Amino acid sequence: MTFSDRKIIDGHIHYAHTAYEADLMSILASAGIDKLAVVCTPDQQRLSLVPDALHLKGKHPQKVYVFGGLDISPLFITPKESGEAFAHYVDVLRGMGVDGVKMIEGKAEMRKRLPIPNFDDPVYAPYWEKMAETHIPLIFHVNDPEEFWDAETVPDWAREMGWFYGDGSYIDNEDQYRQVLNVLDRYPGLTVIFAHFFFLSAQLDRLAGYLDRYPNMHVDLTPGIEMYCNFSKDVDLAREFFMEYQDRIIYGTDIGARALLRDREAGIEEEESLARIEVVRGFLENDGPFTLTHSGFLFGGPEAVFHGIDLPDDVLNKIYHQNFTRLVGATPKPLSPAAIIEECQRLEIMIHTMAATRPDMPGDTSSATMVRDYFTI
Repeated sequence: MTFSDRKIIDGHIHYAHTAYEADLMSILASAGIDKLAVVCTPDQQRLSLVPDALHLKGKHPQKVYVFGGLDISPLFITPKESGEAFAHYVDVLRGMGVDGVKMIEGKAEMRKRLPIPNFDDPVYAPYWEKMAETHIPLIFHVNDPEEFWDAETVPDWAREMGWFYGDGSYIDNEDQYRQVLNVLDRYPGLTVIFAHFFFLSAQLDRLAGYLDRYPNMHVDLTPGIEMYCNFSKDVDLAREFFMEYQDRIIYGTDIGARALLRDREAGIEEEESLARIEVVRGFLENDGPFTLTHSGFLFGGPEAVFHGIDLPDDVLNKIYHQNFTRLVGATPKPLSPAAIIEECQRLEIMIHTMAATRPDMPGDTSSATMVRDYFTI
């Protein structure tokens, strides 16, 4: 499948190790991606992926945006002060030169592993206040596909990934929506991009109501392949939605998710990455049914049929880059080497300390050390 040349910013890419740089940048160049946003998550092996992303941005300062993940250690050490700690860490991230914040803490699997209070709990108030005051954009992963809570409809591959949430031990997805919407009601200045269409691709009327209610709310197009299956069930309704909310939708692919979730040694694979690009762009640009010519992670194979909605050029331009730059900036923010070095030194100390007290911790400081040395030179 071929696509016309366009200016594109991929607003949602994972980058789990500095060793992936060459493959990632080569894939994006071949696909005509102009700029990218790396979204960082907590990492069990190395505590934080922020140093890796900052290193990539340091080497490509005009092309790479960084959405830094939170330091989640206060949830275990001082949980009643975690909101204040997160608010402080937002300042740390901004001081280093990140462009936004990424939260995966709304994924049900993550909430089960972490002692996370309800998002609308008063303990989080300092953090939400800081985010709203600074207008720093937040990419927020909240919930997962609704079928993951239903034993009758959860896909086999989701069970294999540990993503069946219907056994009573995980947060209820509707309760989590309630919490997050309470946050938006209390902090209308919060600029948020809900990843994966807020997992409401099967409930477009409901999502439309939220977008009407919260003018600073946006969604991104990162698959969740169920999104594109849901869109294909009623193409006219999907196209109508995209035309109505063309200013609130951000392009993204989740490239790098496979390496992060399943196979780090394989790195960022070209075939899987191109499948992600193909399904999103095919949906936006094609007129009628299409199948994938590349095979992707959990994408259903070549037999899966999707339907495009053939958006006009001006709408495509908004989704591909204009909406992102309006929220995040036309160019990535400059980095502060001194602040990055200080944070890398702090992370090294934390990792060594945790490894000394917990034998199950890998204690790998290699990424923080390399990034610290890079910005020292």
